[in-house]
Amino acid sequence: MTESLREKIYQSIRDAITYGKLSPGEHLVESKLAEQFKASRSPIREALRQLGSEGLITFERNKGITVTKLSIQEIEEIFSLRWLLESYAARLSTEQATRNHSAYLRDLHKKMKVSAKAFDLMGWLQNNTLFHKFFSEHSGNGNLHQILETLKRRVYRYRQITVRIPGHFDDYDKHHEGILRGYETKDGEMAEKYMKLHIVTIREVLIDYLSKFPGF
Repeated sequence: MTESLREKIYQSIRDAITYGKLSPGEHLVESKLAEQFKASRSPIREALRQLGSEGLITFERNKGITVTKLSIQEIEEIFSLRWLLESYAARLSTEQATRNHSAYLRDLHKKMKVSAKAFDLMGWLQNNTLFHKFFSEHSGNGNLHQILETLKRRVYRYRQITVRIPGHFDDYDKHHEGILRGYETKDGEMAEKYMKLHIVTIREVLIDYLSKFPGF
């Protein structure tokens, strides 16, 4: 078994889960995966083991392997951690702010505004991912970045809900603007404040939807 093959399988299944190609509760069968990737069971099992350790799939006796379906409580717990950690990352990153980085974030912010007007959901999500990832990447704390990426990956597929519900893009835009202004002026408190507001808003929108449509 080569590491590159196991990694390729892992990333492919992970992306299928996080981007919604594999739905919560959907079954995964080793033999079918082996056939799909033209690989032996060994790299498939290693990839599945890693996905299980990240909480993306669940191993259950008599039920096999399924894509993890998060409860509302689990989603609330994950967003509570994001509220703490992502706002902290926003504050830390302002201490190392540069003009080039400010320009990069401003460009992402503009692209999101354009995507929102065109109702280009995928374009908005892609730039939003880069925008949020930036702060933990440039927090100066590698463990913080790793923890946040793992947490966000577990709820990534639910983000499509938060952007498909009309009437929230303006709020998201204002939050991003506040975070960005805090970064540009090296005002850590401002960046932290608006990141907290942003995470809370997303959590409320998502929980409200899942309370009404628990089957997702």
